[in-house]
Amino acid sequence: MNKLLTFCISFTALVFFYFVSMLSVIMYFNAPNSYHREDKRFIIESGMTLREVVDKLHEEKIIKNPAAFLYIGQLIKGIDPKVRYGEYFFEKNISYYKILHKMVRGNIFFRKVTIAEGLSTNSALKIIDKANGLIGQNPEKLREGSLLPETYFYSYNDTKSGMIKRMQDAMHKALDELWEKRDPSIPVKTKEQALVLASIVEKETSIESERPKVASVFINRLRKGMKLQSDPTIIYSFTFGDKSLERPIRVSDLQNDSAFNTYHIYGLPPAPICNPGLASIKAVLNPIETNLLFFVASGNGDHIFSSSLKDHNSSVAKYRSLMQSKEKEAIGK
Repeated sequence: MNKLLTFCISFTALVFFYFVSMLSVIMYFNAPNSYHREDKRFIIESGMTLREVVDKLHEEKIIKNPAAFLYIGQLIKGIDPKVRYGEYFFEKNISYYKILHKMVRGNIFFRKVTIAEGLSTNSALKIIDKANGLIGQNPEKLREGSLLPETYFYSYNDTKSGMIKRMQDAMHKALDELWEKRDPSIPVKTKEQALVLASIVEKETSIESERPKVASVFINRLRKGMKLQSDPTIIYSFTFGDKSLERPIRVSDLQNDSAFNTYHIYGLPPAPICNPGLASIKAVLNPIETNLLFFVASGNGDHIFSSSLKDHNSSVAKYRSLMQSKEKEAIGK
């Protein structure tokens, strides 16, 4: 009887000790990590073992006790838990458990790159080329207008060619979907023509609310057989979208015989002059109904629209007068 009682007491003490120990381990592993005092990005290279990762965590001063992290981690997640390669973001004071959990689950840190509406393809490629964490080379000879302007998320060691393909696929998908819903009466017969006209609308105004009006002007001009007479196409004929003209447009510029100069040609240029955004594509494929044929800058960031040449010439005169007044004020200062 005494032996049985002794055994029961010993067993109970052992179980109690085991649970107290486990509770202590769990509390230790879940406690805030005061050793890790600042937010850090941490990279696990492909093929690294858990031990190598733990050593690197210690080297980068994210964990203080690598042995405890390794053994407790194996106790919780198994003898050989697989950690997924990639880039991670560890907030300051993050617990050992959350560190391990992120690495096992593959909760990697995503970077982002933004391609703004109206950028040339070459300008977009330069942004991608400088994006931290992307590897490889950019493909060559990409078509203008083939990339959808957007913010794209990526992870460490994604490829530049893969990122560009995502942008091209996004443009194809968006254009296909919007083309199916287009107004069938528009004088735009192919998806490529839609991109060309959308790119001109994109470069004419940065104000999203103006794009439907700008698109309606060009649609009306195409229907009447008028030249588009878009200043951005003149600029593109000299710069090909990679820089600004760095001077006012001259009368002689209107007469250059480039296939992109819509003061010289009738209809659309042979290719887009930038990468248009969704708003410009939508404005072209489903234009609002207006009788507008002209627009000119107001001098205050937006445009004045007209349906007659007389009204347009009056707006142009007002714009020039305003610009002359601003020049005199600038000289006076």
